[in-house]
Amino acid sequence: MDSILYVYDTTKLSDLRKRLNDYKFYSIAYCFNKSDTLDNLYTMDLEQFEKSVIDLTNLVRDNNINKIFSERYILALCCSVEEIQFCINCDLIEKFAEQFPYLFDDEHIDYEFQKNTEREISEPESLSANIANALILNTYTNTEKIKECYKTGEIISLSNLIDECEGISFRYNIDNIRKTLESQNIKYVDISSVIRMFRLRQDLIFPFEILIQRILLNGNIQYCIEQSLVADATALFPFWIIEKKPINEEKDENDFIKEPPQIDVGEVSLLSQKICEKLRGHDEFKKDFHKNLLKFFFLNRMGEQKILSIMLCGNSGIGKTQFAKFMSETMFPREPLIKINFGNYSTEGVLNSLIGSPLGYVGSEEGGELINKITTSKTKIILIDEFEKATPSVYNFFYELLEDGIFTDRHGVEHNLNGYIIVFTSNMTQSEYSKKIPDSLKSRFDMVYYFVDLPIEEKQQYIQVTALRLIEKLEKNFGKKVNIQDISLELSELSQYNNLRNIKKAVEDRVFNAFLDIYVDGTIE
Repeated sequence: MDSILYVYDTTKLSDLRKRLNDYKFYSIAYCFNKSDTLDNLYTMDLEQFEKSVIDLTNLVRDNNINKIFSERYILALCCSVEEIQFCINCDLIEKFAEQFPYLFDDEHIDYEFQKNTEREISEPESLSANIANALILNTYTNTEKIKECYKTGEIISLSNLIDECEGISFRYNIDNIRKTLESQNIKYVDISSVIRMFRLRQDLIFPFEILIQRILLNGNIQYCIEQSLVADATALFPFWIIEKKPINEEKDENDFIKEPPQIDVGEVSLLSQKICEKLRGHDEFKKDFHKNLLKFFFLNRMGEQKILSIMLCGNSGIGKTQFAKFMSETMFPREPLIKINFGNYSTEGVLNSLIGSPLGYVGSEEGGELINKITTSKTKIILIDEFEKATPSVYNFFYELLEDGIFTDRHGVEHNLNGYIIVFTSNMTQSEYSKKIPDSLKSRFDMVYYFVDLPIEEKQQYIQVTALRLIEKLEKNFGKKVNIQDISLELSELSQYNNLRNIKKAVEDRVFNAFLDIYVDGTIE
């Protein structure tokens, strides 16, 4: 196993983050929250954890963890994710060695970031940028205003959301917690009481951290804490608390409506530019997308448009699905794209698969794919792939969703998708689209485009960029460089292909064949 375990003291934590400034830092609780079984871990999209550092500290604090499962989980991350590293607080390194004696050998444990280490490390531009699942912690003092917020229900203690807390464990129902938070006018969840409890019960930190992470997925909920406990909380959760700001306890509600909301046109334009730069060709679509994205930001802020919907048709491998991925990567980095592929569904019960079965039916407790994915990812980009395979009931569902921005699942729970961008893709021809998609639904799409094959010049540019990028990576990792001129003729022939996925694979084949000849000095057994 090539991953490194960095042992840090809290006083040297900033040095560790500076040294690994191009890595993203996560707590292991965040990983468990994303996937709590090995089967799920192997099937989920693990790209978000590439070039990341996973903190194991709170896992080791938990005396009740399943050590065999945890060890297999860490090994699975090492085997499945490129450039993944780990770190742990130096106070827990001996306990870690007792629990997991064979995970890291001595040469893969870095002790440089303990107390007595001195080094010069240049200051990065933004230290908080490498905190992946960042949290702003709101602070308060025990004023009469805060007590009033408790009485009105604006603030609720995290301990009040727990069903039962026994001597060695606690129990909760996340669905009941979500319903409580959604049904009441709750703005803040107060973690002060549990932070106090952790002073005596550090073994409960890890399971509570998972719960805190899960509640974060519940939309607009924020966390708050007594000012006197901020240092304790930051020490316990150093990789997801990045900012502390006081709740303005004296502010009058009228202060919030003095000035109209402002939209940074330059920032939205920059997002659009970054997305479009990644997409090859389709220039007219890019221009129209830029205008529609700006318009959506303004109309959505005024409450005039809930969802931006884009319908893309055309042959496979020319950028339809990639466009949705580019949007999600640019606007919501490190969050997995919400992707629904109707090619994976049978024609029977498609809507149930999407939003869940009615209560009492088989699978009703599992929820639907759309619901599960919007509750586990903070991205607001949804890709609906192979839309031509949807059924009339699904068409009706999206007709209402695109109109209202809200849908109700089979359990009667309302889900608000205000502010989302939904990209529908299909291999339908223009005539098939006209015949198959109901007119009522067509009128709900904000943009409808038919993607065509790239011109030769665009494909040649794509081939060149793809080849150079791979050549650079191979040289960086293995110390041998392919001369692109040696394979220029082979690469130029690839522009006859239309499918970008096929072109990419063909480029990889040509580059790797040339690289292999160099790597083994031309002697392949």
